[in-house]
Amino acid sequence: MKKNFIYESVHDRERPLRSFYCADAKPGPHFHRCIEMLYITHGKMEGEVDGKQFIAEKDDIVFIRRCAIHAYTPTPHYGNMVLIVKSSYADDFTAILEKSTLPPLLCDKPYNRSIFPEFIRLFRAQQNAEHFLIAKGLVNIIFGKLFSHYPCEPVSTAPNLSTILSVLNFIDRHYSEHISLDSLAAEFGYNKYYFSRLFNTYIGDSLNGYINMVRVNNVIALAKKRDSLNLSDLIYESGFDSLTTFYRHYARFYDAPPKAVIRSKF
Repeated sequence: MKKNFIYESVHDRERPLRSFYCADAKPGPHFHRCIEMLYITHGKMEGEVDGKQFIAEKDDIVFIRRCAIHAYTPTPHYGNMVLIVKSSYADDFTAILEKSTLPPLLCDKPYNRSIFPEFIRLFRAQQNAEHFLIAKGLVNIIFGKLFSHYPCEPVSTAPNLSTILSVLNFIDRHYSEHISLDSLAAEFGYNKYYFSRLFNTYIGDSLNGYINMVRVNNVIALAKKRDSLNLSDLIYESGFDSLTTFYRHYARFYDAPPKAVIRSKF
């Protein structure tokens, strides 16, 4: 089975918003279900997003839409501020990005420099859990300024990615139900052994492991939205058959106790 990209789940497992500095990263072709932006602070890097190759330099912005296959490498060195935005912070413009997207290379350097202070403010705001609304507002400001300045282009999806995304979307809708390898393979018209290899190859986790990751994240997300917390009810509502199963899978993704993660706004 030939594969030339992988699903990078690490960002999808993390908190809804992350802003951090990074240097000389060189990941191979991969995709994730978060929006990612790289503000190049110095140096130069070669990048590829959705099959489009480019060179990004100081004060360029690299925009990576949800589920875009992308890779980049230093030439020979670069530094950047990385912004990772999950759906809970992107809900105001998610509908726009379903049909169109910003170009991968945003290279009006003077304009980008004019909005870089917003990136800095966002980086600082995310450090304080009380600044949730400020951080969300800054995300909207950054995206609003980029959308108003740069022309959008149609979304293109790699053909061999469409089935994987359909499966992930199906799991998003039905994670609270009983989902088995047999039922999911039948839903998409595959032999279950082939389907299992296909899923493991691209997602890098078993079907059961991935579904329980989605359930864990759903428990945390719902708990953050509720004033009174009955964690046991949420665990069962999200599809877990026991508290033991929840805590076993929870421990794969979080080091802190559930209540500490839930109290965090980010």
